[in-house]
Amino acid sequence: MLQYFLYARKSTEDEDHQIMSIEAQLFELREFAHKDGLNVIEEITESKSAKIPGREKFGEMMEKIEKADGIGILAWHPDRLARNSIDGGRIIYLVDTGKIVSLRFPTFWFEPTPQGKFMLSVAFGQAKYYTDNLRENILRGIRQKIRRGELSAKAPLGYFNEPKLRTIEPDIKTFKKVRECLEAYAVGKYTLTTMREKMFSVGLANQSGKPLHLSTISDILTNPFYYGHFKYRGEIHQGSHKPMISKKTFDQIQSAMIANGRTRKKRQPKGFLFPSFAICGECGYSITIERKIKKNGKEYVYYRCSRKSKTHNCTQRFVREDELAKQVKDFIKTVSLSDEWRDKYLERLSQWEIEGRQPSKLFTQKLKNELSGVKLKISRLTDAYLDSSFELPEYRERKNKLMAQKKDIEEKMADFQRDSYRWLELARNWILEANQAQILASGNNFQEMRAFLENIGSDRKIENQTFAVELKSPWNYLQNQGESRAKQTPAVGGPCDFLTVNRQMWTLPDSNR
Repeated sequence: MLQYFLYARKSTEDEDHQIMSIEAQLFELREFAHKDGLNVIEEITESKSAKIPGREKFGEMMEKIEKADGIGILAWHPDRLARNSIDGGRIIYLVDTGKIVSLRFPTFWFEPTPQGKFMLSVAFGQAKYYTDNLRENILRGIRQKIRRGELSAKAPLGYFNEPKLRTIEPDIKTFKKVRECLEAYAVGKYTLTTMREKMFSVGLANQSGKPLHLSTISDILTNPFYYGHFKYRGEIHQGSHKPMISKKTFDQIQSAMIANGRTRKKRQPKGFLFPSFAICGECGYSITIERKIKKNGKEYVYYRCSRKSKTHNCTQRFVREDELAKQVKDFIKTVSLSDEWRDKYLERLSQWEIEGRQPSKLFTQKLKNELSGVKLKISRLTDAYLDSSFELPEYRERKNKLMAQKKDIEEKMADFQRDSYRWLELARNWILEANQAQILASGNNFQEMRAFLENIGSDRKIENQTFAVELKSPWNYLQNQGESRAKQTPAVGGPCDFLTVNRQMWTLPDSNR
């Protein structure tokens, strides 16, 4: 009596999809075998797509058939056996060689005749055509979604997949929490480990309720989806979803990740006024701190170059901590404003506010021209790629850079147009901060002094026993006018000229200020 293998297959390994497919096939095939009196020697079930070769259980069944003499296969339809040309050809070859003497399907007729084998080839071809066509339809749908600015994938943390509209929307439970964490990381005070602890503390965890993996946090921090773009197959696209953060914040996060990846500086002992505060002005190496106790019992703290350079013999001498503290106070005084000068500067700002001057149309037009130029470059780059002038990796790299430039310009325009008078507020805040600096310099809160100097300048150095800072604008202008302010004789017009010089800086967007 002819023996049969019963083969049932569904396309997915997910238990939540096609959950009745295997069970339904087995029930129907068993009924069909009983009705026609077929001798089934083994039932084989498999949850794997037949789009490409490589099904393990199907391969084992075919090996058994090749070793046997005359066997049959019972399946629901030919597309359950094969949806690719290799597996389909293998079955037809075994029919030609007599290894498979019978193929039985409840929904398809087959006889091992030339006509039957031709119809079987047609059935396998139709199954392959269905798979190929389905793939093209899916890809066409994905491309259309990308053109609409929609990511066809699982929503990142802070968002959810809206099932009805098939869009990605902010998750009211996690959106603000993720944004808070991203903005906190941008400041540069977090590592991946401490950020994981912060995210877990606000309720951001994985599905099992445990802290997120470090690789997951790294993916979140580098995902352009959060500033309004998204990446698909290595290429950046404009998204239509609601951004969580600005492009500027995203760039700050990337800078913070690079900084956190560098070798950490050796921590200085506690109890000193200026730990890890400055570098040597001659060789550029770090300043180390030493505590010395004299024979008379007096204690002194010295700051000197660590002299780690192997190629340069640093000649700098030490400076005592009390002397360095005095220099820091004196330096802060050079960038502070007295109450009288504060009132003069605020009066000039009030006049400008009353005049109600509009933001520079020239600068706005410049941004619009830059944006049009970047859009034109993207269009030309796409045309060149379609003309085979670029390979795909080079095209993606160039386009991603242009998309980042486009986003930066768009955010500059939005910031500039959102509040045309914001520069007045910035200037007023700066004047008040400079006025508070004189109070800071008269006290002994050296922790706040360090924070103040770190905020207004960079490249803090000690050279020839003298402390110096490279100041940012407008603090450098303020320092240059220190002598004139001390004499109460305004230089070249005093506050009027000084604020006019710095007005353009305050009217620029944040990323250019």
